[in-house]
Amino acid sequence: MKMRRIVLVFIFLLLIPYICSLAIIGIGYNALVLHSSDPFRTAIGALVGAIIMMAVKATIQRPLNLLAGDIYDSFLKQLLRFFSIRRRPILQAANIVLDFVLCTLATTIVRHVLPLSIIVGTSTGFVLLIMFISTCLGAYIEYDNLSIDSEANQE
Repeated sequence: MKMRRIVLVFIFLLLIPYICSLAIIGIGYNALVLHSSDPFRTAIGALVGAIIMMAVKATIQRPLNLLAGDIYDSFLKQLLRFFSIRRRPILQAANIVLDFVLCTLATTIVRHVLPLSIIVGTSTGFVLLIMFISTCLGAYIEYDNLSIDSEANQE
């Protein structure tokens, strides 16, 4: 697979949906929690968000492993593998800590950037639309290499 296609698939199948997932966690937390600016409540929301992000990452393991296998650039390969949850326990812990920090930032940024009327109103729909379009584009770019059907046809 060409490096340009790998980068496009990485952006559309991993990076944009990951950022959108963080935004949804931040929006959902600020829409549902009264006194969301309390540090203890923010930490609990970020912990729940980090657990949700681990579940999101579980769904992309196969495409992630396929992409990482085609990359010869060590930096991009390590970046892709860092998002993998099938790694050594120390890297899994680092992954959870990173997600915790990013969820904390997401809830704080959403709280300060968006007014409550937009947080409670239409913001989730727009973020989900962006995530859906991004995922569709990423899947379209590399369907043959990322699908299960290609393995079944080779056997």
